[in-house]
Amino acid sequence: MRHRPPRILSALTVAASAAATLVAVAPATPAVAAPSNDPTCNTAVNGTPAGPTGQSATNYVLNVGGASEFANIHTPAANTQAAFPYLVGADSVAADGTPIRRHTANFSLSPDEAGATPHAGQVTSVDGAQTFPASTYTEDVLATPAMTGAIRLRSGVLLGYSFKAQAGKASGTQATYTAFRSTDDGATWTARDAVFNLTSSANGTRVAGVPLELADGTILVTLYGTFTDGVNDRVQLQASTDGGNTFTRRAIIANGNATNGYNETGIAQLPSGKLIAVMRHHVPQSDGTVRGLGTPAWTTSTDNGTTWAALQPLSVSFPYGYDPINDSTGALTAVQPDLKLMPNGVLVLRSGRPDNWVAISSNGEGTGWIGQLTYRNCPSDGNRVHGSTGYGGIDYVSANRAVVIGDNCEKTWSCVTAAETDFTVDKRTHVWRRWFDVLTPDVGRIDLATKYRQGRITVSTDLSDSIEGHPRARVDGAFDGSTEYWSSAVKADGAGTYTINLDRRYPLTKIGLSLRNGRSASARVFVSPDFTTWTQVAAPTNRTHLAMEYFTVPAGTEARFVRVELDATAGCDAGLGSTCAFLNEIELYSAINSFENDPVNNRPRGFTDMVLSWQTQRSTDLAGNSSASALRIIDQDANQHAKVVWNGAATGTKRLEFRIKPISLVGQLFDVLGRTSAGTSVSAHHFAVQQDGSLARYTGTAWVTVTAPGVIPVGAWSTIVVTANVNTASLEVNGEPVATGLPRTTATTTLTGYSFASAGTAPVGDNFLIDDVLFTS
Repeated sequence: MRHRPPRILSALTVAASAAATLVAVAPATPAVAAPSNDPTCNTAVNGTPAGPTGQSATNYVLNVGGASEFANIHTPAANTQAAFPYLVGADSVAADGTPIRRHTANFSLSPDEAGATPHAGQVTSVDGAQTFPASTYTEDVLATPAMTGAIRLRSGVLLGYSFKAQAGKASGTQATYTAFRSTDDGATWTARDAVFNLTSSANGTRVAGVPLELADGTILVTLYGTFTDGVNDRVQLQASTDGGNTFTRRAIIANGNATNGYNETGIAQLPSGKLIAVMRHHVPQSDGTVRGLGTPAWTTSTDNGTTWAALQPLSVSFPYGYDPINDSTGALTAVQPDLKLMPNGVLVLRSGRPDNWVAISSNGEGTGWIGQLTYRNCPSDGNRVHGSTGYGGIDYVSANRAVVIGDNCEKTWSCVTAAETDFTVDKRTHVWRRWFDVLTPDVGRIDLATKYRQGRITVSTDLSDSIEGHPRARVDGAFDGSTEYWSSAVKADGAGTYTINLDRRYPLTKIGLSLRNGRSASARVFVSPDFTTWTQVAAPTNRTHLAMEYFTVPAGTEARFVRVELDATAGCDAGLGSTCAFLNEIELYSAINSFENDPVNNRPRGFTDMVLSWQTQRSTDLAGNSSASALRIIDQDANQHAKVVWNGAATGTKRLEFRIKPISLVGQLFDVLGRTSAGTSVSAHHFAVQQDGSLARYTGTAWVTVTAPGVIPVGAWSTIVVTANVNTASLEVNGEPVATGLPRTTATTTLTGYSFASAGTAPVGDNFLIDDVLFTS
């Protein structure tokens, strides 16, 4: 059973057992004594709080989506089993060639009993995990392998392994599992035997977690169980050098002893190439058996898993709260740790019990974890760990956005106690999903993918070779938000050059690069404002990228063109010749706030005094925009004034540029803020877009119209520029001057920031989008 690894019996007892996997059935009880009637179960998880101040624009940020980012993706009509889900993500293309990431949510339909025959169902999404249509549901064994997750190998094949070994094929030091492979992005799977040579005789084993492929093609899988030469569960690292058909023991990652057991394990490779493993940990419970849920353990390896550092207890900080099983110790407990390296280089950890949570490590070392809850369902009139198993899966949707899935009300032990009725959510089976954002510093990410699809930017390159069987290997594979190996711009036979012609000059601040994922490569990056004068801004040399590496661009760098010169690399794949060049992923950041690296449907980073305003995506109102995100300010409440404020450095002059699209217009306000000689913050220049689309300024006592009506039309994007000093200001619309020499509204000694706001508390009705904000001195 998965809520607690089954107690391994002696070889003699196992031989007589009817259990198909050499593991005996344990009672369907919680893995550790848990509190009952916990009032915490009355409070649902609703994502990262939305206060008046956005999270930092200069630090890493984890944002868990709220109600708009949550949905149930499978609810069995008859309230039957659907639990212990995992998630497989794979880059693919739609019928029209549009790049997509296919997500398959697979879940167990079998009871949580060791002797149960594995049986699974699944639903699939091809729209960024937004929908998992019921029409995609299947239980077909060729489409729904009973495995614990899968990885995309660099060959393009998806590979995963069964949780349980095959019955009747174990012989002491050897166990036979089932390897599942897919060559069509997970639509169908084939099965074949995979032999695991364990070195030591085992009483029973399980494979847990997602495989990992090293640069040399070695496939690593973690396995746990009890062995005749040890005590309690231990975790072994198994390695295959023949494509995943046979495995040998590479190392014992964590050895059990009289007071500790280790089992379910997630492994990942850090950006440095170091391996990290996080393990479920068991400690003695009241009856003395080592089955109590303890704090997870973690360790690292610097030699591809041959040796491992001493185990350490996992430490996760939860800034918005964590309710432990044991309130007196406050100890973190968890099952089935799941690790994922995001394309932007941030490592994500998913786990649960109690509740469900994710955490991020941004330092490249797998430490300094910051976590947040993603889901809670437990009975306030029963056992604290009933209601959701804590199992689930994660995958990325784009470079800075991910999805987590989990379960609600497993039917063997989690929601079967009649007296338990008052659950946080309900007492029926669901599989749910929630989006979350994993954000790097800087809010000015340029949406290259959208601009390229719209024809606003162009690419000149010889990295344009089409590779049979790899449809994501194409020019825009270099900015598709994924770091899968073949989601790249590729050139066969030699070095390559990749030049982006942007839609305007950008004050660049940072460049993110992944060259040839998992292979050593070198490149140089040049920028130019005019295609004549070029400046080198980065030169990654002999880098083995597993995710993007970021390079700070010197202050004052203006770029209309960005060129990447890639050296030829050796050891190329079939069809590429003896040498080749890859550009796996590129990101560009500028001083223009694009809202593309912000929490979705939450407060944009760096702003203060926010009311009725948030970053928005997935809205038809964004039509005509050259990026997928914007800031929405909407006045729906006569008792509140919708607004945002940005505070900057104090100077005597400022230039504020922004794009605006009124959806409905009562009177949108935009101000340049300043500070008086007494240090008071005020509106130095106070402007409005009036209901008829004209611009107006405020004198301090009255509004004065300064343009004709219709300068800013409803339903269309316009660009406004304010150039101001402490005395006067001028206005431009779409590159044309419309008003100059406009006197200040309030006397100030310096200018400091800007604000956007609705017309006031009443009347209501303002609804507008803001994008591409550039605020300079």
